[in-house]
Amino acid sequence: MISLPRQGMMKELADIEARPVHRLTKIIIRTIISVKSLWLKMAAAGVLAVLAEFLVTYVIMSVLALPLWTLAVGLPLFWLFQWLISPVLISRGARDVTDDPAFSRLRDMVRRIAEASGVKPPRVYVTDDPFPNAFAFGNLVQGRGVAVTRPLLDILDENELHAVLAHEVGHVRHFDMELVLALGLIPSALGSIGGFMLYTGQMLLFAALDEAALLLGLVMLAVGFLLTVATFFIQIFVLWFNRLREAYADLHAARLLGPSAVYLARALAKIQIYMSNVRVDPFKGIVLTVPPMRIRETNPDDLLQKWSREHVSPLADILSTHPHPAKRVKSILQWAGRV
Repeated sequence: MISLPRQGMMKELADIEARPVHRLTKIIIRTIISVKSLWLKMAAAGVLAVLAEFLVTYVIMSVLALPLWTLAVGLPLFWLFQWLISPVLISRGARDVTDDPAFSRLRDMVRRIAEASGVKPPRVYVTDDPFPNAFAFGNLVQGRGVAVTRPLLDILDENELHAVLAHEVGHVRHFDMELVLALGLIPSALGSIGGFMLYTGQMLLFAALDEAALLLGLVMLAVGFLLTVATFFIQIFVLWFNRLREAYADLHAARLLGPSAVYLARALAKIQIYMSNVRVDPFKGIVLTVPPMRIRETNPDDLLQKWSREHVSPLADILSTHPHPAKRVKSILQWAGRV
């Protein structure tokens, strides 16, 4: 069982070397087993996502009587376009502060973490979004970046911010931007086409002046519905893979920080408390560090206590890009040796 004191998180950083050797050995063994389990799950999720995408794409192309070579040519071109344009879309509204003296502390923090992680320091960005968030983006051509929002800088102390940045640099080190983009390409395309056909089909039904227009509207609605169902089927595996990559970035932070990774758990609690009072438009496609949810706790230590005892259903985050916060906190504390 995970146990956290209600007062004074500094007590949680008591010297780990003072623990009995046999207890440290158990912690190390549990961590190794957990890491291997994470790698196996990532491999399984990736394979299942690829198989689901191939199955759906093959069925669609068979129905349309299209040769497979069109997929072999079209998909890489579409992926290349997405790969080049996605950093621009993701970073819109973000300001590059890498060379801004006012953010030298933030830049130096990212640089030290990147050097410890064995990667080239990414550019540093700040956005004016009205909620605490951090994300990594970029590619080999345009360079890589790590962005934070101003509310995140306001609510986290230096240790917590350092832990969050270690997580984001983990995404850079693991090439998560490319991996997630590659796996999410087909469901994104199918979802966009399906949504367009559903909308067009509805418009045709409302404006139909003859039976032909009515029939066309019904066909478009049916096809749009089938594409939406296919997208949902694929997304189950893609989102599972995405959640595991988030856990992998948490592991990267825990490896860098050791017992101080407890600050990453505390940062998540602070962000969650802040987000309980924020409304986010779900149609803007914003990927959040924690999902907005109703909570009663206003103290991060109290929320960590709740999460450490909470039993979370395996299906609680099945449609989320990030694991349920309680799952993340338990894993982080285990990797940090706080179990």
